[in-house]
Parts: sequence; structure tokens; C-alpha cells
Amino acid sequence: MDSEMTIFAQTAGVTLAALMTTDAFQNSKRAVLELWRRVRPMEAAEVDEQMEATRTALMRAQAEGNEDQERELTAWWQERLALLFAADPTTINGLRQALAEASDDEQSRDRTHGGSIQMTANAKGHGRVFQAGRDQHIIDR
Repeated sequence: MDSEMTIFAQTAGVTLAALMTTDAFQNSKRAVLELWRRVRPMEAAEVDEQMEATRTALMRAQAEGNEDQERELTAWWQERLALLFAADPTTINGLRQALAEASDDEQSRDRTHGGSIQMTANAKGHGRVFQAGRDQHIIDR
């Protein structure tokens, strides 16, 4: 596999794993499965199950703050995508477009609906806490 395919497999794996924990999961899953059905149709049902299992595991890992588990799951998908690209390099463009669209949809949804933010802070003594869900400008006078 050439370096471009390897780099894209790594990038696509990270993007796919990130999308698995968002509302864009179904769209990205559908796109990945379409490509898999075209290149390796006998594996599509298994990939469907693996995507669902990975989503559950990633959400649990995020909730527990288990970054090692998140990295392992992401790396696993990077390897799977690399094998898919090796079998049919034309899938790179299809997946690149599908993941870009899913990412754009997720970003658009966040801007439109504001997303969901949960913040917790504790200050002791004379400490001060400044929190913001987005931009924050503090002018100290």
C-alpha cells in the first residue's frame, strides 16, 4: 500500500471513530457500508455489527475517560479501512467524500442546534471560574 493510502486510512479511521459518537453516525455508517458492499460484499453484515459495537464501546470509553480504549478502537478501524483501500483504491475518494459530508452535517447541526455542553467547576478560597461553551473574552480592569 502506498503512503497516500496509509495516511488516508489513518485520517479516515480517526474521522470515522469521531463520527461514531455523534448524531452523524447513521450517515457515516451508511456510506461505509455502501463502499464495503461494493468491494467486499461478504463482509458487509459483519462490518455493520462491528460499527455498532465500536460505537457502543467508544461511547463507554469516552464516558469513562478511557483514552487508551479509544485509541485502540480507532487504530482497529484504521487497519480495516487500509485493507479496504488495498482491495480497491477507488474507495478512497468515495469514503473521503462521505466522511466530509457527514462531518459537515455534524458541524452544521452543532451550529444550528447549539449542541450539548455540560460543565463543572470548583473554586476554592478567592479563586474564580470562567466557563464558556464557545468564545470567551475576559477584560481585566
